[in-house]
Amino acid sequence: MKVQRPLRSTLGFLLSLASISLVGCATNAERDALCAQSDRWNSASTQVSLVLDEIGKFQPERLQEVFEEVVRTLILINESASRDLRADTEVLLNTFGALSDALAEIDWEGDLAQKDSAVISAGVRLASSEVQQAQANLATYIVENCDLEIDSPVNKFPNVGTTLPDPIIQDETIELPPVGYDNDESVARAFGFVVVERFGVAITNEQASCVGVALIMANSNDSKVVDETYWQMLQLIFDSCDVKIDVAKALENE
Repeated sequence: MKVQRPLRSTLGFLLSLASISLVGCATNAERDALCAQSDRWNSASTQVSLVLDEIGKFQPERLQEVFEEVVRTLILINESASRDLRADTEVLLNTFGALSDALAEIDWEGDLAQKDSAVISAGVRLASSEVQQAQANLATYIVENCDLEIDSPVNKFPNVGTTLPDPIIQDETIELPPVGYDNDESVARAFGFVVVERFGVAITNEQASCVGVALIMANSNDSKVVDETYWQMLQLIFDSCDVKIDVAKALENE
């Protein structure tokens, strides 16, 4: 009986070592699998960055190729990601997937991207601090573990996620939503700012929400009709939201 206690103790120690070894092997396998996709992610994210800079100038076939590749790459990365990185890769996969789906719905016509509420909403999400941080975290992981510098760690639509100066002083007694929190109202407001920014006019949060909600509601109907009457519809929305923009005059000056 006296012999069995040290044997049990030794057996427990060996099992502990085996467990630690297995965890280490699993971690190394995850790292190696993700690193195997690092060059592919570097290329895919760089191509997305280039496309997003001037999305209206690319042919539908090219847009489809770029976004389908980045989604496929993120699927593989997400499958290989460690537990600590999984939240970031899932955010990226969901966001780029939503943008890809939205572009597919407009047949990958990049010149329609700024007129489609689903694309703009996905673009606003892509520009959020949460998604940008997730891209930066993935880039940092690859730099530290895969010995590769990521060329374009952060992708976003140009001018999306920024707002023009708000001339109205905010009421400090109003509780603001948490930073990075996306809800229907914030998406509509961001959509409104994005649409108005091209005209170089500063608007309030209320005006941006008004424009964004109206455009989203209009686009939920017949998208073909919306495309054909977009500028006329936009003028009516601006007028109803008290946004001082003459659309026809602005277009003449472009």
